[in-house]
Amino acid sequence: MPTRRSLLSTLCATAALVCVPNAGRAEDEEPFTAVDSRDYGLGTVSMYLRYAHSRDSARLAGLSDLVVGGLSARAVYGKRIGYGVGAGLELGGGGAPGFAYSFELYPLGGAVALGPTGFLGVFLGVGVNGVTARVPVSLALPAELRLEFDWTRRARLGALFAVAWHPAQDARIGGSLLLPFVDETTMALTARFGKTFPRYRANMGRGYFFRLERKEQMRTVLFGLAFGVEIDAAN
Repeated sequence: MPTRRSLLSTLCATAALVCVPNAGRAEDEEPFTAVDSRDYGLGTVSMYLRYAHSRDSARLAGLSDLVVGGLSARAVYGKRIGYGVGAGLELGGGGAPGFAYSFELYPLGGAVALGPTGFLGVFLGVGVNGVTARVPVSLALPAELRLEFDWTRRARLGALFAVAWHPAQDARIGGSLLLPFVDETTMALTARFGKTFPRYRANMGRGYFFRLERKEQMRTVLFGLAFGVEIDAAN
């Protein structure tokens, strides 16, 4: 016959097997703060390293490969529908003496909030970019359609379609093969793996991301790959 102590030990072991998984599940199922309960809006910031390879380097004055590091930020002020702003900075190289740089500011935009920290937004901006001795430096007028959403609590997906005009640089006008009325186009798909969670009446997310890119510039195509880290929050 089992003793009282052995029965108690068995019950404790069974309770541990049942309760521990449920505790982890309860933490993962903690509800997010609803969109209509937010006080300000949402924002996302990323830091990354990007590599691109051109299909026809002759059209870019011998630029075949490009490596840059960058920072990018987008913010939306509002609950369900809000006002959007953003900024971006890239620095790198495209083969000596090619120093690559880009700065973009997006003072105009609008977005719709999606899920815990996601959004669908349109951003309009102004900037300057180029690669010395390769791609002529030019004033840029960029516009983008950006989608980011949390597929699960551990995965976030994104898509980007962007265009740009270079009215002050003849060499870069009409550089798009896809759309003849714009000078450059960029298409990208992003996947982030990390965690999205509620904390302090806000929704937060962080993780590492990978991005595949296709860019048209000066009548050729550049294929790119980016890797970086991203954080976001909605409150």
